[in-house]
Amino acid sequence: MARIDALVKSGVVNPEGFYTLGGRLAIDFANSYKRIGRDREGIASFDDLLTFMKSHHLLHEDEASDLHMFHFHNPTRCQGVVETLLGLRNSFRSILVDVAAGWPLNPAFLEEVNSRLQDFKSFHRIEPTEEGMALRTVIDEDGPEKLMFPILHDIAAFLTSDHVEKTRACASEDCDLFFVNTSRNGRRRWCSMSTCGNRAKVNAYLKRQEGDA
Repeated sequence: MARIDALVKSGVVNPEGFYTLGGRLAIDFANSYKRIGRDREGIASFDDLLTFMKSHHLLHEDEASDLHMFHFHNPTRCQGVVETLLGLRNSFRSILVDVAAGWPLNPAFLEEVNSRLQDFKSFHRIEPTEEGMALRTVIDEDGPEKLMFPILHDIAAFLTSDHVEKTRACASEDCDLFFVNTSRNGRRRWCSMSTCGNRAKVNAYLKRQEGDA
């Protein structure tokens, strides 16, 4: 418990153990196969998906309650959403490997994202916020499929932004998390200095000590 509290304070994960260091939802989703405190897949079930969405402020508690009831009556359809998202995540991680290495985007993945976005009907609505008023996109879908939209939307927004060329893979050999490098000097190498960065510093120090011995 103490470990996750420290990581939450340093901005590495949220209280549910999902990584939040990617710089945007799409990258945090790509990293969601890992979850602090869990040895298995981070999103292994529909409940895990709801937890991920709530922990990233994409789902209100009352909406989650409705979807829990939907899952009770139609678990197969809900599990289908989970499996679709996991397949999308695997494809997206492959894209991130390519772009981090400087390769161009795979057009087949762009077609997949476009095709899935076409399945959604939406409308816009003005809603009050703490800052004033905001224009919100509302998905005209009551089923679990609506959970896919914010993730697909941010993946699409990512692919059309300058974040593509700023995407990096953590320099640690023991880590395969991704992040958007928005550091001032562009020299960020680690997913987080609180984890991989500190380990790298300690290892470098120990090697220097061995060399001086």
